[in-house]
Amino acid sequence: MAVSATIATAQHGNKEGAMDMKSDEPAGVKVADGMLYGKDYDRSVNFTEFSDLMKEPSANNEKTILLKGSVAEVCQSMGCWMTMTEGNNTVRIKTLHEFFLPKDIAGRNAIVSGKFKVTEISEEQAKHYLEESKNPSMKPEDIKGPQTAYEIEATGITILD
Repeated sequence: MAVSATIATAQHGNKEGAMDMKSDEPAGVKVADGMLYGKDYDRSVNFTEFSDLMKEPSANNEKTILLKGSVAEVCQSMGCWMTMTEGNNTVRIKTLHEFFLPKDIAGRNAIVSGKFKVTEISEEQAKHYLEESKNPSMKPEDIKGPQTAYEIEATGITILD
């Protein structure tokens, strides 16, 4: 059974949204529509709804997009990834440890900016993500072989008010 995952990863030089060493809470920046982690997005760009992206993911492969959707889950280890889910489609959004997210944002809406990729992750990587999940949707032994993954290399994530 293939696990779909979108991985949004942050790739930028500044450390906006880095962990506050005193509180272990990610430090976001207040913006007009919510709290920003990483770099802000170009507000003149139209965003894509999650459901529209998943209608034909390969059409957006390697394109820079602005994605809007609901946060389903957040890495409970460091806040270094989150997922967006709708139906059977799950998108894993990674920060590549360039910035971190609060661990309690599941259920909130977010806008993610970055480069979308259709790729494959190893069985070991898929099991690692499962270990960091708060409410895993499957058992590690159910993951067999490489898994199809959708990734977004993010420059920033805004958790909407």
